[in-house]
Amino acid sequence: MNKRGALLVLGSLSGGSFLAFAAISHWLYHLRGRERLGKTLLAVSCAFEGLFLYSFLVPNFPLTGRVFYRGRTDGNRVALTFDDGPRAPYTGQILDILKKEGVTATFFVLGENARRHPELVKRIELEGHRVANHGMDHGIMMFAGGDTALAQVESGDSALRDAGVLGPAPLFRAPHGWLSPLAHRAISRRGYRVTGWTKGVWDTALPGVRSIVSRTEELLAPGSILLLHDGWSGPSQEDRSQTVAALSEIIRRARSRGLEFVPVEQMMAEADLL
Repeated sequence: MNKRGALLVLGSLSGGSFLAFAAISHWLYHLRGRERLGKTLLAVSCAFEGLFLYSFLVPNFPLTGRVFYRGRTDGNRVALTFDDGPRAPYTGQILDILKKEGVTATFFVLGENARRHPELVKRIELEGHRVANHGMDHGIMMFAGGDTALAQVESGDSALRDAGVLGPAPLFRAPHGWLSPLAHRAISRRGYRVTGWTKGVWDTALPGVRSIVSRTEELLAPGSILLLHDGWSGPSQEDRSQTVAALSEIIRRARSRGLEFVPVEQMMAEADLL
């Protein structure tokens, strides 16, 4: 299921259930002596619909399962993460900058892109970064069952192994951060830690280098997990040059605040979560 399809299903479910609640509330309201009950039911239905939508659309919402999206706030650690890669030439350019700056990052790799560019996946690991699982084809897991979710994860792992990755990180990040409770449970039981991010930068919208830098700067605080993108899903040739151009300045500003970049797993260990 793609993003548009998932949102369409979510909207249909939410709208249908709200109309049902509203109809019952209207009927009760016009029954003698049931006016207050009708109003109460309508209020409860509004609250339920809000919670329903929030739980699906907000990546770090705890009711769908525990997600690691922030480390300890009393230290100086931040984590730099990249999604949807690898893709040439952007992943290689990012790796060049990280090597020059002496920064270690975590790359959440799509299996289909690992098959397109196995040499880049292997380079990520060889240069000391952590390779983690982002599923196979960026399929949305908002309503996925456990078997569907595991198929995505296992296919992604297979692609990483075929690319020569020896020790992938036991982390999984769902596309768009949307993960059903059943999918979350299945993936967690398989030994993965579901990983989110502190707040989106939206570099995929190509807002300009200055905007990417300024949006990221707002997140430069101890414990933050920064999300950027070095690739994309599907065959379209989206541009990631703005992210590449912003990266050195992001690192410089983080260091000017005394912050140190570490892999996500190190943040987890320091938070006593591994």
